[in-house]
Amino acid sequence: MKSANIFLIKALLSTFLPLSISYSTVTHAGFEQQCSPSESLDGGSIYDPCNNLPVLIPGNDNHTNMYLLLSDLGVATIQSPKPDSNLWDAVYGNVPFPVDSLTAENKILNQRAFNPSDVSNYEERCSTIEISKETFTQQVNSNKNISTIEKQVLINERNKLSDCSIKTALLNIDPNWSATARQYASYLNASISFYNANFSTANKIYAVLSNVDDAWLKETSQYMQIRSVLNSAYATGMNQYGDVDLDKINKNLLKQFLDNITTYLKLYPNGQYVASARGFMRRGFWLIGRQDLFVNEIVWQLNNPKSKYYNIEINNLPAEIDRRIFSSQYFDVKNLKDPFFLATYDLMQMREKSDKDFHPLTWNQLNAQKDYFKSQPELFKYLQAVQLFYVQKKPQEASSYLPDSSHANPYLQFSQSFLKGQILERINKTQAEQYWAQQLSKAKNSNQRGLFETALANHLNSKQDITPFLGKNPQISQLNLQKHFIVYKANEASLQKFIQSNQSTIDQKQAAIFILLNKALNHQNYTLFNQSYAYLPHDFTQYKGYESIEKLKNKPPFADFIWSGITITPQLKCANLTTLTQQLEKSPKDPLFNICMGEYIRAPKAYYSNNWSGDVDHSGFKGTVFTRGQVYKNIIKNGPKGEIQAYALYRAIMCYSPSGNNDCSDKDVSKSVRKQWFDQIKQDYPNTNWAKSLKYYW
Repeated sequence: MKSANIFLIKALLSTFLPLSISYSTVTHAGFEQQCSPSESLDGGSIYDPCNNLPVLIPGNDNHTNMYLLLSDLGVATIQSPKPDSNLWDAVYGNVPFPVDSLTAENKILNQRAFNPSDVSNYEERCSTIEISKETFTQQVNSNKNISTIEKQVLINERNKLSDCSIKTALLNIDPNWSATARQYASYLNASISFYNANFSTANKIYAVLSNVDDAWLKETSQYMQIRSVLNSAYATGMNQYGDVDLDKINKNLLKQFLDNITTYLKLYPNGQYVASARGFMRRGFWLIGRQDLFVNEIVWQLNNPKSKYYNIEINNLPAEIDRRIFSSQYFDVKNLKDPFFLATYDLMQMREKSDKDFHPLTWNQLNAQKDYFKSQPELFKYLQAVQLFYVQKKPQEASSYLPDSSHANPYLQFSQSFLKGQILERINKTQAEQYWAQQLSKAKNSNQRGLFETALANHLNSKQDITPFLGKNPQISQLNLQKHFIVYKANEASLQKFIQSNQSTIDQKQAAIFILLNKALNHQNYTLFNQSYAYLPHDFTQYKGYESIEKLKNKPPFADFIWSGITITPQLKCANLTTLTQQLEKSPKDPLFNICMGEYIRAPKAYYSNNWSGDVDHSGFKGTVFTRGQVYKNIIKNGPKGEIQAYALYRAIMCYSPSGNNDCSDKDVSKSVRKQWFDQIKQDYPNTNWAKSLKYYW
């Protein structure tokens, strides 16, 4: 079993809990995955939703790659994730990032009258319940054929319709109202029926109203027939969980739905809903399984963002494509004939997977697509380089497909630069470091700076040079990278430099103090611990992690170094932590003192997870890593006999309670050895409370 950095772990856990504060979560298909970043950047061909990069690589989620491609097409503005702002609990910087933290918006606004979600299937009806209320109210208020009292009643009744999960009663129409008021009341009843999911009734009323004289009622009712029949069609194919089976959807309703779109666009070629109506065509193509028409419509939309029919909502588009094209039962790669779709698909097919039935994209398959990339030759050459590098593992050949200078779109150019660096990482590490530093000096935005900083930091970490992390404008500015170096990589000398440098920030100094004390304890370097104890802030007792006052919540939990000691028995007494470490400095092999250090670790503030798998570098510290399990083994083997050995036997057995997994960080022993311990305490120390309390061994 790996030895855990027990002192460091207990500190990080006490500071970082609850996890929802410190770690991002990524939600996929009904479950949440807790995320943490990997600064290594070497997993570019392995899918990882927690470690996406702002460059086109196979390991990215499709959503990220699509956003980058859409930005290069000039139709998307990417909203980069915000980095964590406190050093001690910083997890993510600018790069990498969890896929769900990257969003995008339309660079060119679409022409929809409103923007319901294009991804929601069975709740489509609910997507406009609020915005349509505003429109209805405006139309009623501006209509001169409706009296003030009639307006008040109509608006009040519409205001009652605000939650489509609550059934709303139909409005009783007063026969004495004006004809126009009665028509608006009928429209309101159609809307109530629609949001109540009574689509057939809604459609009948809309059909009648599509022939009235009022222009708004007439057009809107014609348009709403599209939506009411669409939802009727959904209902025929929906199971109890809300999923739609395309094969079970009523084909007659689908035909009626598509006919309604055609009718509306014919009657109102310049209508207020033309973009929305055309957007529903994509739904129709998906529902009838015409993937070719579906793909072609999206391509047309992306190529015509200034058209009156432009209806793409960029933030929803990747999910729509993922679910309804790439994950469709009707998916056929032959329908992909556009650089945007092919690049997304190709990157997905270049991933490294353990599935034996998966075969990555071959060189011949990629080259067969060349004609489809005539409008974007640089993108095609980049995909060739990616295939050579990630699939064929031929970095030298891949480099020949990357230009010396590029005039490509921003994210493609950025991707080319990153791949050049990755190639150098395989060929010449020294050149790679120089390359990353050069690229960092030319970085133009937070994404570029974040990526090149992360790549460069991987080289700097091994040099133990703290200079790049210091100053008002440090070379490595991302707080998560600074923290990563201090917590996981810095040796004793580097931590001392952080503490003593007048260029270090307060947060850097405090992190270094905490880690220095932790690692000193961890490596049983009690002289270093006792000397470094003086570095603690004067009010260190107030630093209690998330139990602290507000301004100290995001600081190292220095109060974890407060321990009052414990009385195990009248003969086995442990002093407070500072006294104990002074005792251990003088007598590092003393059995009782080591038992007491184990008791400190067992204390609530010092709890640690034996499943922790951090990449702490122990090479920079002298001394053997302390594990209380080894302390117990030493006493069991070498004595002294008596109460202390009985306690060591008890604790050694309890290391495996109750799961059978070792919670004491030392090397596991077999169950037969644990049985020997159990038999020994029962035989040699039968009258102790410890022996009496043990009913099992694990």
